[in-house]
Amino acid sequence: MKRIIAVLSIVVLLFSSCSGNNETPKNKTADMLDITNTDADYFGCVSRMESVLSAMKAKVNVLENAHNNSVKANADGEYFLENDYVLTSFEPFVSETFGITQKFASVTDKENAGNIFREEANGKETFFDTDGKSFFSLRFLSETTAEEYSVEYNEKADSFRYIFNVEETEGTETREFLEFISGKDGVYIIQSRTTRCIIEFNGEDEIVRFCCGELRNGEFSTEESVFGNDDNDISESWVIARGKSEYSNIHTYSDGVLTHEDCSSGPWKSVKIRESDYASAFYAQP
Repeated sequence: MKRIIAVLSIVVLLFSSCSGNNETPKNKTADMLDITNTDADYFGCVSRMESVLSAMKAKVNVLENAHNNSVKANADGEYFLENDYVLTSFEPFVSETFGITQKFASVTDKENAGNIFREEANGKETFFDTDGKSFFSLRFLSETTAEEYSVEYNEKADSFRYIFNVEETEGTETREFLEFISGKDGVYIIQSRTTRCIIEFNGEDEIVRFCCGELRNGEFSTEESVFGNDDNDISESWVIARGKSEYSNIHTYSDGVLTHEDCSSGPWKSVKIRESDYASAFYAQP
């Protein structure tokens, strides 16, 4: 009887092993997609964009820091004068006003909105309008100006667009805009007035490729929006469509190689960093 029980136990263990029950989950590193909010609304979509951006920024910053440390260790003189030392930091899609939209979730009526945005209104009259999920509009009105912070959310495409307009006697100016599009097969697209990005993840939440370009002086307009256009076939060429001379920096990642290009110190400088040389650096992150 004991022999039968022992045999059955072995069979169960083998079956569990074959079925994958004993597989160890793969540890996520900072450069992997880690979506924790799956709510089908604007605020959940913003959280997903932040997860996408966090992974891309980690890929760049961790590799560039590790590369720079290597340059420092091997430099004969001043390390920052070395041709392959990366001088600039990577912080795309920084916005001065976008954060105000996270307060939209707390608004329940006009009076409530006036209290919540009292500091931002700075004495201006406050108006708030929303359908509670896919449309939000916050307006600050004075005798001479009108400021509007508006959001559109597309649940079907899990995408959003944010626009900050200021209307004065001379006309209306778009001061900021930001849009995030969830594409097919793990592809995400992000655009602002100064920056464009396309990034792709595989089924294991690892970055396959990305291209991110920041303009030097010009700007993209809301007329170039890709929000709501399901037929867009976006590629790296869209990111740098203005021509290289119009950009201050371009970061691309493909086939395990990060390419950093910038002209912050004059002529264009290009630095290629092979991820396999510094893969362990990601596991050293907190």
